[in-house]
Amino acid sequence: MRIKINFILIIIVIVSNSFAQDSISLIGKLNYSGIPIHDVNRYVDTTTNIPYALLCASTSGMRIINISNPANPVQTGTISGGGVNVVDVGTWKQYAYTVAENITSTTGRIIDLSNPAAPVQVGIFPGAHTVNVTSNGYMYLESPGLKIYDLNPNPLSPQLVYNDPSCIGHDVTIVGNRLYDFSDNCGTRIYDLTQPDTLILLGQIPSLGIFHHSGYPSSDGNYLFVCDELSSPTENDITIWDISNPSAPMLVDSFADPSAYIHNFYIVDNYAYVSYYRNGFRVFDVSNPLNIFMVDQYDTDSTLSGPGYGGNYGLHVFSPDATILASDENKGLYIFKFSGLQTVIKEEQNLINNVRVFPNPASSNFFVEYELRNTENLSIVITDMLGREVSVIENNKQASGQYQKEINLDLPNGFYNVVLKTENTLTNKKLIINK
Repeated sequence: MRIKINFILIIIVIVSNSFAQDSISLIGKLNYSGIPIHDVNRYVDTTTNIPYALLCASTSGMRIINISNPANPVQTGTISGGGVNVVDVGTWKQYAYTVAENITSTTGRIIDLSNPAAPVQVGIFPGAHTVNVTSNGYMYLESPGLKIYDLNPNPLSPQLVYNDPSCIGHDVTIVGNRLYDFSDNCGTRIYDLTQPDTLILLGQIPSLGIFHHSGYPSSDGNYLFVCDELSSPTENDITIWDISNPSAPMLVDSFADPSAYIHNFYIVDNYAYVSYYRNGFRVFDVSNPLNIFMVDQYDTDSTLSGPGYGGNYGLHVFSPDATILASDENKGLYIFKFSGLQTVIKEEQNLINNVRVFPNPASSNFFVEYELRNTENLSIVITDMLGREVSVIENNKQASGQYQKEINLDLPNGFYNVVLKTENTLTNKKLIINK
């Protein structure tokens, strides 16, 4: 189901720029129903160079899908759920390494994909919640704790080279020689990964009551985006941290959507690709990490709404042909392309513009200045840095035009968000109170 943020504005953009186009395009789809779909990954047969989608079907096993023609994905093989409970999967050489949700009773499985039509289980390893396998042959398992295995000596018998059970663990992201370890009780730890068997701790973001579910660094490595899968409607789904000095991370921005849970988050260049459960697949412009905004979305299951599970669970966004694989828990496999946005579309979709908070830092009195493009129901809310509401400044319909409002609040010293929100637009500005 295609979601248009504002139909009238999109028509105006197309008239003014005949080259404008939708940013997300559905290329292909393979329907599955009645089986519990979870994550998705991409595998390329080393002999034929044919690409496949590996669709995790939990207790129903795994589906191997030929995606050499993305417009017409075709199931090639399957491995049943009889003992092969698959929630997450990583690949190396001709092998798939699968893990399941129930880590206490289900071991990880090694699946030989050399014949994609007839995959075979060939080994096991300790169970985990998530798995990440890098191109140099190391496997990273999360929950319980963080474990690293070397696959190079024998891919069928992973060799444990690092084990840290001090945190619960949940997910791991690896970019270059940095490892980002996301955990419920420990927050996020940032490591130097130059030697996988000897991690060097560079810094840590405390949990601060946030479930550090997953995340990804900006393209320049100076910012880290952390997702809270369990955020309530009044809390932030995404927090953005300045990690240019990893030993002293600083919270600099956030994004909240009370209408859905967030799941996983990936960045390529200036865009973030996000599985947002019941709100589907979303793309954010993160070229300015201090002011991110959503540019398009595709609802993979229009029958679901409101906070909860279901909808877009997994994504794979690092394909050489720029196709994006998305898994929907109840609908199956989607294959997308993202074309990018013309500047004019970004400007037209921003219904709140020229937002300024000054003076900043402020002692008590400060001004909020903004422009509305249309007549809109606008709310202005002050929140703390965890997204908790501190004060409601405005909540009414306002005509298009420029506004400047003086605000006088007795707030304790600290960092706050000034959140301006219409039905389709949300803008955050940071406020520092320093008396």
